[in-house]
Amino acid sequence: MPEQQPIIGHLAPYLRLLREHPAFGELPEQALKTLVVRSDLFAFAAGEQMLRQGDDSGFALLITQGEVQVVVETAQGEVALGRLPAGALVGEVGVFADLPRTAGVRAHSKVEALKIGRDDVLDIGGADPAFLRAVIRQLGERMAEFNQALGFYCDALARLERHDFDPRTLEVQAQPLPEFANLAHGVRRMAERIGLRRPGQ
Repeated sequence: MPEQQPIIGHLAPYLRLLREHPAFGELPEQALKTLVVRSDLFAFAAGEQMLRQGDDSGFALLITQGEVQVVVETAQGEVALGRLPAGALVGEVGVFADLPRTAGVRAHSKVEALKIGRDDVLDIGGADPAFLRAVIRQLGERMAEFNQALGFYCDALARLERHDFDPRTLEVQAQPLPEFANLAHGVRRMAERIGLRRPGQ
């Protein structure tokens, strides 16, 4: 982690981000203030690694400024999954599950983030069931989105193979999940190339 930055001035900007986040928004005001005071503020330069795949998940990061890139290391090299803006919380699943990081996060621009330690996250979860319900609900909604998107692209690839794919169906996923952005672009490019090879086109 880079050098810690002081939380300068009022807590209001950080409290606002926490209030607007689905997982933290249901917490009492005093709990939010305690969380901000106990968290550390870090600044990252563009391109700097913030979370590394495989590392211990001892904390989560709330992005307060800038944009981050989520990446996964595969046998074929690094794959960029997508970008997340300010207000996003990254690394919280590993904190709850006590599992190594399943993906890496890199600063896409200059980034500021609150580092929320595992003990604080677990303390909040133990003291306020609403927080746990919000996190579980978020994960459930995310899984539903993943399943729908994965089903959509599997169907698109099958239709490409059968030569009955209509590129207009991609408009349904005009704004894909960040994790599926590269896949969406790949399917679109594949569809365009196949269309150009067909007779009469």
